[in-house]
Amino acid sequence: MKSRHETHKASFSSGVIRLGLVVGLGASALLLAATFAKPSHAEVINDDTPVPAVGELGGPFRELNAAEMEMFKRGRKLFDRDWKQSQGLGTEMNADSCRGCHQTGGFGGSGGLDLNVFRFARDFGDPLLFEDLPGGQAGSKIRRPDTPGREDHHPDADVFEQRQTPPVFGLGLVSDIPDAEILANEDPTDSNGDGIKGVARMIDVGGVVEVGKFGWKAQLPQLLDFLSDAAAGELGVTTPDNGRGFAALNDTDGVADPEMTPDEFTDGTFFLMLLAPPPRVGSSDPLVALGEQVFEDVGCATCHIPSLEGAEGPVNLYSDLLLHDIHGPTFRGMSEPGAGVGFYRTVPLWGARLSDPYLHDGRAETILDAVMMHTAEAEGVRQAFEALSGMEQDALIKFVEDL
Repeated sequence: MKSRHETHKASFSSGVIRLGLVVGLGASALLLAATFAKPSHAEVINDDTPVPAVGELGGPFRELNAAEMEMFKRGRKLFDRDWKQSQGLGTEMNADSCRGCHQTGGFGGSGGLDLNVFRFARDFGDPLLFEDLPGGQAGSKIRRPDTPGREDHHPDADVFEQRQTPPVFGLGLVSDIPDAEILANEDPTDSNGDGIKGVARMIDVGGVVEVGKFGWKAQLPQLLDFLSDAAAGELGVTTPDNGRGFAALNDTDGVADPEMTPDEFTDGTFFLMLLAPPPRVGSSDPLVALGEQVFEDVGCATCHIPSLEGAEGPVNLYSDLLLHDIHGPTFRGMSEPGAGVGFYRTVPLWGARLSDPYLHDGRAETILDAVMMHTAEAEGVRQAFEALSGMEQDALIKFVEDL
């Protein structure tokens, strides 16, 4: 959610509710692109909506057989569904559909600043004194206008953090990257002296420790955890108990639990697992090729590793999926076990051209802005970028825009 100095917007089938809070391609693919050229506040997927071709935005990343295609379509409709209170939509929620937030750049994309959510805590002006407050890490809820305390945060809160809606393209490929592949790139003591560390977020799931891969602080290990967590936190919808601890299993709204049935949950997970990553532009502009070399030379690829090995082969996500601090000692924000203040997962750069604004809170309007806001672990890399010629800087940006 947002703080008291921004505008938070969520879509509902009956209209748009604004909550003031602020802190401070193929024919089918073209059809979907046209559909999402502007924010949509009603269901857009029906039984006749074409599925984009393999590898296209909004399509699967591989060929599907007939049964798999039907499951993909059902999952896509679930993603598009406008939940109603009679179906279990929470009395507290951030939107009434997955599509309501994930639509910038295409079906499953990121969300604009007006869809940011926010968290709050207390640190007395010093990040080292960070304290959680009740409801602060699960804030960002929209309530009916007649609900007391609808826009209130804890009276002791003095630090707020916005979170931007991330895209969900290609998450199945990310989910299948082995933990060992991620752990191999850790450098918690900066053993090579480049100033860059990088640590994996380790999550205890029923006594088994897994590597976190999803969320701004890598707080979710598997894609089904992502769906369980989002259904609960964003929609207020209960989901089946898979024993992993990320689902809301019951509530008091009078609708039978789980409100998302086991079959629906399976379809939704399948859709997300098979949703293709953003295709590269593939520009023949010589500056793009130059930018790729510069990207390597200045050190961007140290964290934004071009490829990790996954179950289906190389995953060209341009991320190490590790936590890094690129904000510095005076940065104030949220802390979680294993992911302290200022530490965020390296954002995959595939499809960066489709997901502005940038950084965890959307403070960077452009890719150049995001580069220039890198400090702390990334100080040396940013300085190397600043030392480039204007043409080399432009080339690097063009390369990222091509991903």
